[in-house]
Amino acid sequence: MYHAIDMMKHQTWKVKTEQAGERLDHFLVERLSDLSRSTIQKMIKDGSITVNKKKAMVHRFLKIGDLVAETSPNPSFVRRGIGSDLPAYQAISLPALHVIDETPDWLVIDKPVGLLVHPDAKHPDGTLIDLLLAHDPKIARVGENPDRPGIVHRLDREVSGLMIVAKTQAAYESLQRQFAERKTEKKYLALVHGVLPLDEGDIKFRIARSTTKARMAARPENKQGQAAWTHYTVKQRFVGASLLELEILSGRTHQIRAHLYALGHPIIGDPLYKLRHPDLNLKAPRLMLQSINLSFDDPTNSKRKSYHLPPHPAFSNVIKKLKALR
Repeated sequence: MYHAIDMMKHQTWKVKTEQAGERLDHFLVERLSDLSRSTIQKMIKDGSITVNKKKAMVHRFLKIGDLVAETSPNPSFVRRGIGSDLPAYQAISLPALHVIDETPDWLVIDKPVGLLVHPDAKHPDGTLIDLLLAHDPKIARVGENPDRPGIVHRLDREVSGLMIVAKTQAAYESLQRQFAERKTEKKYLALVHGVLPLDEGDIKFRIARSTTKARMAARPENKQGQAAWTHYTVKQRFVGASLLELEILSGRTHQIRAHLYALGHPIIGDPLYKLRHPDLNLKAPRLMLQSINLSFDDPTNSKRKSYHLPPHPAFSNVIKKLKALR
């Protein structure tokens, strides 16, 4: 059971010689290990953290003798009840973390639609990172980027499905190598506009950031950008739509979405990569793209691990509408 708290025991730290020059939020990550970095940054901005009894900036660099204090938290956070495994503060709007499998070194999750993987300029908290650190605060020390601890690959905010997260540095480095060497396998399910004529094919358009819109651009004639490779297989055809299984052999931002849009078959329900006048005016409750298969070698014993998710119920709901068009 969770409840808002009005007061808490104050904590203070005096900056020593060896800590001088540290950035305030970095300094606190080590001392408030049960909190995510984004939560700490929010506390600083809200005035729940002070330096020398004054409100401070997140990026303040500390000096010898500075007195850092933690005061009452912002009421938008809740404190854990007795027996809870969550950290002392947790944003109450976060969904549950759906863990598929877990070892001391890694965990496989089913990321829901609408959840951002890591913080960005517009969303400093309320991300998958907050859920992961609530689940296991030690993940905060894993990886190369403190804003993306444990993350070796990602899914777009609008995409749901399987992800693996490293819980130790050794697992992180092993999984990174596997992704770089294409030893991992990732397959997706997508429902797209239009009927693809071939049963399977490869899309190898290079991907670059669009110069006109806030999205990526993939074009057959594009000679700039990063090389990208998506293999597709048609699983089922409908009137004005196709169900595809896709395997990505590179990991570019929005790769599947940009590739299918460039091919003339954008994903149904995509708010960003969409045709102005699609042949099929079909409404979907979400982006019809899901990570359904994930395979990798266990970093601890090299045994092959494979996971599969059934299609999200939204797929069957939209497919029923498509079958009714016959």
